[in-house]
Amino acid sequence: MLRKVPLIKEYRLNKLKTCLKCINKYPFNRDKQKECILNLYPGKSEKSVFRGMVIPSLRSLGLIVGYEGLIRLSANGKLIRESVNMKGDLHKRIIRTVVYEIDKQRFGLLETLLKTKPTSKQQFLSLVSLTISAPNDKQKAERILHWISILEQSELLYIKNGEETSILKQNYKQVLLDADKNKKDVSKFWKYFFKAYFEMGKGMADIVDIADLREKVSLKFLKNKKEILTEKQFDEMLRQIPFATDKYIISLGTPMGAEEKLFEYENKYFRTLGIRILREG
Repeated sequence: MLRKVPLIKEYRLNKLKTCLKCINKYPFNRDKQKECILNLYPGKSEKSVFRGMVIPSLRSLGLIVGYEGLIRLSANGKLIRESVNMKGDLHKRIIRTVVYEIDKQRFGLLETLLKTKPTSKQQFLSLVSLTISAPNDKQKAERILHWISILEQSELLYIKNGEETSILKQNYKQVLLDADKNKKDVSKFWKYFFKAYFEMGKGMADIVDIADLREKVSLKFLKNKKEILTEKQFDEMLRQIPFATDKYIISLGTPMGAEEKLFEYENKYFRTLGIRILREG
């Protein structure tokens, strides 16, 4: 089955990170977000930049949630933004992990390259084209080339002299570890999950948005343990928590309509979560 992939119109990582700064600075304020982002593109119109390029690109990458006046950073977007000034290579590792997970879920370029020997960029493009669906060959090539650029900028892919294409093995090896939920401390996840929920809910049975809960737990891993917990890893670990014990009951709320960033559990999709404590300790 062919993969249907998006066109990432703004594919310069440094530009995207600066746009994330604008969204983070003015959450839920579309006018301020627009003004801040347009200042990064002098002489460009709102239609061509804000509505036509930046917001669709950030949404396709899963770095923002919400529409119109409710746009804010997603948990992955927040991870990237909050790690910018951290010491060491943690920020770059976060970028690679998020990009790796997007590629694995939507594009499959790294998987395709792993199955082949290092090849020319044109040969690689031709090979990947066989696995991807797009309205026409021109759009297909554009979507692939933009994503190849993102993989190269994140230092997962190396293109020698603009031709020979290969995976950067050391970075790829590290990203496999960073993306592995089994390497995470389960006891810490439980602790941060319940702590974040009660910080958000301020009560024993309040309903919270799972998208926001992902962010809070991910940031606790980042700031307290200097570890990466992506949205995908959060969801995988949450599915492993027993939802009903003699101490608590976790309830999930279904969405009212078509929404983004929903939590999948037992082949159903949920937007909100509530916890009822039955007994302390």
